[in-house]
Amino acid sequence: MEEQPPETQVIQEQHAQTQAFGQPPVVYETKSSLPVVVGVLYAIYQLLPILGGLALLFGGVFLGGLGAEAGDNEVTGAGAVVALIGLLFLIFGAVGIWAGVLMAQRKKLGVYIAWGTLGLGVVLSIVLTTMEGMAPDIFTLGCNGICALFVGLPLMVSSASQHME
Repeated sequence: MEEQPPETQVIQEQHAQTQAFGQPPVVYETKSSLPVVVGVLYAIYQLLPILGGLALLFGGVFLGGLGAEAGDNEVTGAGAVVALIGLLFLIFGAVGIWAGVLMAQRKKLGVYIAWGTLGLGVVLSIVLTTMEGMAPDIFTLGCNGICALFVGLPLMVSSASQHME
């Protein structure tokens, strides 16, 4: 019988991969696009209050002009109140767009401002319906609650919240 040579095993040493000058490789981490998407959608959503505010502002001015022309102080006063409410809507819309832009820039302040405007909208809705002697508008409260959850997503998702400033 012939003798068989002993089995030889080849063991290769694994060297740590290094780049030039002994530096470790650079690992690029991609940022989540969730804050950008939420910020842009929230800013677009704020066009609705701006359009409503413009309609109320111009309607109030038109109503006030009609009242002044007819000499009716009550109609002029109602036109001024409608115009002020329209101006308030314009301000809320502008602040909402600012919050959306801040969220798109990955700033936590944008989420907090958006929550503030949504909360203020809920408070105003409750106050206005209470003054009119009606039950609070559940639809508006529900929509604002869902919108608040949507706006808060960048802070709730860990892959997005770690990149928010």
